[in-house]
Amino acid sequence: MEERGSAVIHAIYLIGCFGGLLSILLFVEQVSYLDMRVQHTADLTTKAARVAGEWQYYDQDTGSMKKRLFETTKEAKEHHAEIIRGAKEEAVILLGLNADGLEKRTEEITIIHQKGNQKSLYKQGIYHVRIWVKSKLPLFLKNRTVTLERVSQSEVRSTK
Repeated sequence: MEERGSAVIHAIYLIGCFGGLLSILLFVEQVSYLDMRVQHTADLTTKAARVAGEWQYYDQDTGSMKKRLFETTKEAKEHHAEIIRGAKEEAVILLGLNADGLEKRTEEITIIHQKGNQKSLYKQGIYHVRIWVKSKLPLFLKNRTVTLERVSQSEVRSTK
């Protein structure tokens, strides 16, 4: 009789251990999935913003083709450039469209464009975005707060 009681206790203990292990694995996978979604959003935003705000022109002084990145459509019109949309304008639109997928899983999203709007990055042809996401994910019957930071940068390649 005593042996049967200890077997039940051991079985309950093992089931608890397996449940804890499963909870940890699910938590790790949820964090990985959220991290992947945030990085994908950042990459998509920078690449599309760069393409939208990029202008290719012929520089008569050097006799070569050059590329430049514009922040807004207004700035591009001032330089008589033909672009789809300003890089920052495109980034805001894309982040708005992609935010729905992130907002379902997050409490707070913070996005910083161009390291706090450094104009020198546009002149260098670089579009930079940093996204912070704060989310609560379940672990052992409690919600744990996870904070992720992802950065993406895309630059205009000069033509030779």
